[in-house]
Amino acid sequence: MFEFLQIKDIIDKHKGLPAVIECHGPSANLNRKKLNDFAKNNELISFATNEWYEFENRLKPNYWVRIHTGSNGGLSVERDVEIFNKYSEGTIPLLSCDTVDSTPLDFAINNLKCPYLPYDSRHFNGLSCDENYRKNPNGYLAHRENKLFKFVKDCCETRRLPGRLTVQEELAKYTNYDEHFGTSGMTVALMMITFSILMGCNPIYLNGIDLDYFGDGGVYAKVKDGSNIMKGFTPGPQTWQGWRRDWTKKDMNIINESAKKIGTKIINLNHNTWYGIFEKGSLQ
Repeated sequence: MFEFLQIKDIIDKHKGLPAVIECHGPSANLNRKKLNDFAKNNELISFATNEWYEFENRLKPNYWVRIHTGSNGGLSVERDVEIFNKYSEGTIPLLSCDTVDSTPLDFAINNLKCPYLPYDSRHFNGLSCDENYRKNPNGYLAHRENKLFKFVKDCCETRRLPGRLTVQEELAKYTNYDEHFGTSGMTVALMMITFSILMGCNPIYLNGIDLDYFGDGGVYAKVKDGSNIMKGFTPGPQTWQGWRRDWTKKDMNIINESAKKIGTKIINLNHNTWYGIFEKGSLQ
């Protein structure tokens, strides 16, 4: 059933409950059975993303988090609304970045059948993309040439809403940390972790955040037979290399330090990553 949500509606919603950030890297296979068994015996808040329903033996998520344009084989709310309605079953809230996905708000309101929380990742301090870029041309947008770009052409006119903080600013406010992470959106995992912190989850387990499409395990964790996940997806040879790693590690560090300030533990179940940052551990 459709319900329009704002970030204020989810603050501390799951205070003190463990959460798992379910991403799609091959290492997710290693913890699949343990996570599923853990979830049977404990209340575990699950955050999923993109085509989570294509993977074998996945937990039914509590939240579906997105920051995707719909290009390169991905989903768009407007174009793929029937997919969102089918797999949300009318109950799983869809948390979607509306400064990346160009779906108009009125379309979402009139066509989605699940709770919907659109969020901003671009308009820091209520300023336009242009204004933020001029203030910090080398640090506002993740681009190898530091160029100004927009995912939604009219985002500053239609998505820059009075009084609405970016999700990055919401995290800094919630944790009373003196810095917020950036606009890079290199991985939706950043937003998934952020929402789990805002909801008061603790500890937060990270599963399948490999960020490496060219390792021995391949691109994805095990998918269902006949899956067409990300059909047309073509990772370039520089994916997760160079400047992309630099931006991602910077943002991850800010998120991790923000969480530490309020005593929230973020535990990575994958102990072999290029980015490090988070505490290595296991389900407890």
